[in-house]
Amino acid sequence: MNIVVERLGGGTLDTRWTPKVGPFTKEFIERKLKQRSAPDADAMTRVVTEAATILGRSVPPTEPAGQDTGLVVGYVQSGKTLSFTTVTALARDNGYGVVILLAGTAVALKGQSEDRLTIDLGMSEIQHDWRKFENPDVKAGHVADIAKVLRAWSGSRDGAPGTAKRSVLITVLKHHKRLENLREVLERVDLTGIPILIIDDESDQAGLNAKAAKNLSSGSNELSSTYQRILELKAAIPHHTYLQYTATPQANLLIAVADVLSPSFAELVSPGDGYVGGSDFFSEDKPLCFEIPLQQIPTVQNPLTVAPQTLQQALQLFILGAAHHSVARGKGNRSMMVHPSQRTAPHTDYKEWLDGLLEHWRDFLEQPRGSAVRKELELGLRGNYDELLRTFPALEPFDTLVDALPEVFSELKVVKVNSNADGQKAVKWNDWPYWILVGGQKLDRGFTVEGLTISYMPRTASTNADTLQQRARFFGYKRSYEGLCRVFLLRDVIDAFEGYVESEEFVRRALAEHRGKPLQEWKRDFILNRALSPTRRAVIGRSVVPVKMDEGWVVPGSLYFDAEAVLHNRQLFERKAAAWKQAYGAVDAAQRPEFKDVRRDSPRNVLIEGVPIDEVLDFLLDARIRGLDDSTDLAAAAISLVKHRADAKVSPLVDVILVGSLSTVGLTGRGLNADGKINNLFVGESPQGATSIDQLNYVGDRALFTPDRVTLHLRYLVFKPDVRIDSSVANCVPWFSIRLPESVAKDCVIEEL
Repeated sequence: MNIVVERLGGGTLDTRWTPKVGPFTKEFIERKLKQRSAPDADAMTRVVTEAATILGRSVPPTEPAGQDTGLVVGYVQSGKTLSFTTVTALARDNGYGVVILLAGTAVALKGQSEDRLTIDLGMSEIQHDWRKFENPDVKAGHVADIAKVLRAWSGSRDGAPGTAKRSVLITVLKHHKRLENLREVLERVDLTGIPILIIDDESDQAGLNAKAAKNLSSGSNELSSTYQRILELKAAIPHHTYLQYTATPQANLLIAVADVLSPSFAELVSPGDGYVGGSDFFSEDKPLCFEIPLQQIPTVQNPLTVAPQTLQQALQLFILGAAHHSVARGKGNRSMMVHPSQRTAPHTDYKEWLDGLLEHWRDFLEQPRGSAVRKELELGLRGNYDELLRTFPALEPFDTLVDALPEVFSELKVVKVNSNADGQKAVKWNDWPYWILVGGQKLDRGFTVEGLTISYMPRTASTNADTLQQRARFFGYKRSYEGLCRVFLLRDVIDAFEGYVESEEFVRRALAEHRGKPLQEWKRDFILNRALSPTRRAVIGRSVVPVKMDEGWVVPGSLYFDAEAVLHNRQLFERKAAAWKQAYGAVDAAQRPEFKDVRRDSPRNVLIEGVPIDEVLDFLLDARIRGLDDSTDLAAAAISLVKHRADAKVSPLVDVILVGSLSTVGLTGRGLNADGKINNLFVGESPQGATSIDQLNYVGDRALFTPDRVTLHLRYLVFKPDVRIDSSVANCVPWFSIRLPESVAKDCVIEEL
């Protein structure tokens, strides 16, 4: 396979250096392409290109020393492990002497990542490319072993092709004691001139400073234990890049700018064509998503003595899909995940329900055809067969699948995966083709469920967006059997996932647009449903505020601050109004019957229809806002407009109304309330108390909007004498307001600068 690494984006991205694809990476690629469920050659080329870009943003191996931190963002179950394994192979080709993998916080997840590395890098057999060390410790003699390998590596570094000696691969649990042991080992090894790559898998978990929020509010500088050990480890390595891999980057993006782990650059891992993610499961018609009614959740107040109906449906959908897999002699596993609670006690109840259902159904299928119990079971199975057939037309005939169910039952294993003794055993996927896993926290972050088709999650939504998303084990490379997949969730969880999918795409798009620029310069603003927080509060080291955006008017309260800003905004209003009139035309707003205005003593309102949304965004970005509350609200409005623009098939248009023709003629002086805000921006309907539009002379300012289109009002105000307003500008203060339709208004989180 011939791979040429080119810069992403047609060569527009400035990487610090260009990695080469050498013999170690080529062997890795050949090995990977032969594996079961391997990506195709084109997909692998994309993986290598992205990996080379990530490595190219790192400290060049030719420099004598230096440190940097980068963020690598993928989707849940989208190939992040393949990405950092590819980066590791490239590092071997490009003069890195050591790669360190911080492989999660749980032993099972560390083992999962290690197994992938061992297989993908060819370390399952005797080889001469790597020397792996797991959880190095001074007491285990690892100092001498690592030093010996690095001496040989250093001596061969500039030798002829094919003479390079082994590099060091270190895997370590992300635990403060294990990290301390590793730091003690490396401090005793001469690392001068040795480029090192540190890869932090699931980097938003455990390694960040859990004291950050406290430090932000109190001005203190406390460090959580694991975070402190990571800082000490970094300090012991003179030449390294620290790559933070995650599918949920909110925590990484919200740590303080001055934090050592604050990334200076970000790269995205693209999912392959076979990836099925949030936009598939939570599309508008939700063909794969089922709601679990609240009355089917067992609680103290609602004890259940039999398996909930939705659990029975989920199980039937699973066994039918497994039967199709068996009849079609499919490869790999098929599995079902039941995720009822973080607590372990409910796991037993659900496992007993599942075991009981399978036993009864096995008995029913052993009854003669036509027997009452068998007919009743087949009736339920037929309904769920039709449901699968709706999205998977290639489903084997119903009778064929029913006949195959006894074999499926004999090859099906139901296990608990939790912290109790019987739930600690590793899932050995090769032992059984069909699995049902019942668990909680251990089925959250990082755990790969092979061949997962049916997910049943009767637990409420996490209020932290990243925690919620990490529970989506049902995402992954499932396009070939997507139609057999279903997910069962509570209503609030469905709503939360829908909101998160929107937020995730917004953040990824923003990071992509900022690609190649210092990440510290990117303002941390997120689209995020009001029911969610971006991440656990403890690690947030920046001042951020949630903003709820509903349909209606966004009205600044204090645009009179700072005479210089007022004068700037006057010029902006005049310039934009003149340009928009010339480009898009202007009419008396009262030409629209719904904008009725037959007043004789007021300047006319002018309507400019169809201003491109990009021009309105430019206006909002150019307007000078001095009040913190106003800045936050208008930043949120701008984010809603950006999202609206991104979602639209054609660029949206905005209606602009020049209230009173941007004139101060006839205006009376306005006043401020005790908080320094304008009392009421809008002129009301006239006369008050009218019961129909026929009785009105004027419909009022608030009624001047197009229902399904964003509307922008520009106007001038005159203020009464007030010490809070500079008298030199009080006779003409520019003011604007913007109305968002329901489909445009988006809740978000805004960084306060």
